[in-house]
Amino acid sequence: MSRVGKNPIVIPDKVTVDVKGLHIKVTGPLGTLERDLNEGISVKIKDNQINVMRKDDEKQTRSLHGLNRSLIANMIEGVSKGYLKKLMIVGTGYKAEVKGKWLVLSLGFSHDVYFEIPKEVKIEIEKIGRAQASSIPALQAIIDFRSHNKEMLGAVCAAIRDIKPPECYKGKGIRYAEEHIRIKPGKVAGGAGA
Repeated sequence: MSRVGKNPIVIPDKVTVDVKGLHIKVTGPLGTLERDLNEGISVKIKDNQINVMRKDDEKQTRSLHGLNRSLIANMIEGVSKGYLKKLMIVGTGYKAEVKGKWLVLSLGFSHDVYFEIPKEVKIEIEKIGRAQASSIPALQAIIDFRSHNKEMLGAVCAAIRDIKPPECYKGKGIRYAEEHIRIKPGKVAGGAGA
């Protein structure tokens, strides 16, 4: 058995799980998520726990066993607690603001970049404290992204980071809060024979 797949998932209070064949629906205080499971994977709910099982020991089915268990666990955690990701905007003069359903980014281009915010994602822009500003030079904004849908949250953050990925000489651009950027030294002027 898959080490991940055989672990039971505990269903927290205020979360309901409905299984119809290969379709699973999870409802909680933060929203509702639905997903179709892969062929050969089945789900049994007993004593407020979900057990994910597979029909055979073929390589493909074994590999999907742990995946489906993790996806269901993420759905349950999402509708009960939610997920948070942080992006940092680094660069002098760069800024971000929320206008209605749009995230407006000024990133040194000749125009502002407008990114449409999905309904499931909530965005909040943090104020920069003195300690944060001193640890990362030219830190302009920290954007908090919250959602109950982990997949959508990751996709939105990745799309925004792709607008202006951090460059390697000054670290300017958009990066994840936990991301470490290795800064390269610039060219050294002058030489022995100059």
